[in-house]
Amino acid sequence: MTRSELINRLNNSLPGFRAHEKFAPYRNQFENQSESIRKKAAVGVHIYPHKEEWHFLLIERSTYDGKHSAQMAFPGGKPETSDFHLEHTARRESAEELAIPVSSGEKITELSMVWIPVSSFEVSPFVFIHDQRPPISKNVREVAQYHEINLKDLLSEDSVSKQTIQVTKEVHIKDVPCFILNEKIVWGATALILAELKMLLLTD
Repeated sequence: MTRSELINRLNNSLPGFRAHEKFAPYRNQFENQSESIRKKAAVGVHIYPHKEEWHFLLIERSTYDGKHSAQMAFPGGKPETSDFHLEHTARRESAEELAIPVSSGEKITELSMVWIPVSSFEVSPFVFIHDQRPPISKNVREVAQYHEINLKDLLSEDSVSKQTIQVTKEVHIKDVPCFILNEKIVWGATALILAELKMLLLTD
């Protein structure tokens, strides 16, 4: 897929709920959660050429006492008072977590907002395309590891699975829709973002 083809597909109409619904069968349990407690956040979807193929980045979060400990995710977080807008939040967090320069990458689109009921965040995903692989260096305090994912692996039919997810020592959730990428289980809000990205890129 050429750069122009990639951009054209990313600029198609967003499928939103059509893409999300398969990966969020549990969301209806939280429909009555008050909107007043929802908080803003943003993530960066960084797409770049590497070894003559398009890749994107996911991080494996460090283990900590929190709801998203050790999960696979896009670099991102909540806005700070110094952020001009949520796109800047996505860029700043990408710089803090992976050392990707704030000015690096052209913003192509903003994907549909994803709501995370367990932490009350409304996440805005921003897609950036880079002309070359950006410098990457993990923040060891926040990132256990980063993963460079071949875009072809996401677009493959074999990327989708259902797995039992261990949420805590006591709680396991069976048959959770997810992606298997670089032998890692990617579920929850990150899977919803990936589902929309995949649907966009498979649409001519």
